[in-house]
Amino acid sequence: MVRKNLKKLVCAAIAALAVMGCPRAGTAIVTTIYEFVPEQSTVVVYGRGGPYTYPIEGQFQLTVDYDAGIASFDQVDATISEEIHFTDYFGEDDVYTDNLDVIFHMTEMVSTGVNETEISFVFEKDIPGFSPFADVHITANFSDDSVQLTGYFYEPVYDGLYFQLNAVAVPEPATILLFMVGGLVVRRRPF
Repeated sequence: MVRKNLKKLVCAAIAALAVMGCPRAGTAIVTTIYEFVPEQSTVVVYGRGGPYTYPIEGQFQLTVDYDAGIASFDQVDATISEEIHFTDYFGEDDVYTDNLDVIFHMTEMVSTGVNETEISFVFEKDIPGFSPFADVHITANFSDDSVQLTGYFYEPVYDGLYFQLNAVAVPEPATILLFMVGGLVVRRRPF
């Protein structure tokens, strides 16, 4: 009898672990913090005298609701290596930020297609005469334990800047470390 109950318990545990390992089966909403790999993450700006390449550092939080078919960049704490300078409509020098969220409007984007391997996002700027060229597009492609972000948009300024995003990000290692440390703390807790 004990052996039979133990067998049922082991089978139930295996089934529970299988469900937890599948993001769609256990929960429809998955939130992950990703960290950019600086050697593989850049923003390239084409314009007068360009192209100029800017490495990316930082992280972002991506939430995906597979059942509803929506995704969002909830937080973006990432920068490019320096501010971008350009000439505005009036011929005056202007500065574009080094904040990746501001440049690509990531936290304002709307997902247009969601599946297990790819998510498409768009941010419509609604600039008369320049839509859809000025709209910001980003695609997230998932493979193994990483995500590749590709994106682009045209900034209709005097210099006519074209922005291109090509970045690789991995799940934040601190999150994994936090779970490991938390497990050790719980184990060593005196009763």
